[in-house]
Amino acid sequence: MVPDTPLRLAAVQKALEDIVAPVLPPDADFAREQLALIVRSLALVRKQIPQEYAFHVHDAHDFSAFGSEVAACLPDAHPARGELAQAIEDVRAIAPPVVPDRTALEQAVRALRGAIETAVQQAGEDAATLRAIRPVVLEHTRRQTLLERAWVADTGFDRDPASLPLTETILYSAGETPR
Repeated sequence: MVPDTPLRLAAVQKALEDIVAPVLPPDADFAREQLALIVRSLALVRKQIPQEYAFHVHDAHDFSAFGSEVAACLPDAHPARGELAQAIEDVRAIAPPVVPDRTALEQAVRALRGAIETAVQQAGEDAATLRAIRPVVLEHTRRQTLLERAWVADTGFDRDPASLPLTETILYSAGETPR
């Protein structure tokens, strides 16, 4: 499972507050000011990350509506009208009509993972079923490992980061869902 980014940021924030801040010299006012700015920025980002997608979808719909209102004010032959209409159409083609409830989705996926784990464990009780499920489990594990390695490659700990595809390539592969 991909680690929770806000949780990782909380760990970084705590390290800055508990380890870095105490060792700064008393006269390092500028460094203390910058550290406080970094800590507050981390807290803000931790708060915003869970809502970022909803923010972008909201923005897409809001600007699409605003663009439509602007277009309605333009004369039919206005040169900007066609480009504006195309941009609105492009956004509407991409933006989902509603933002999924992130908490509900995370809980549903967590429950699905648990159900899969139970099914695989129970399949292990029968050799024939285990043989049938083995290639499916191995293929999923390969894909998931690749995604998780790509997800954290920028930490510098991967043994072969050059072999990894971009995370975006995996996540947005032509709108396809994994088999």
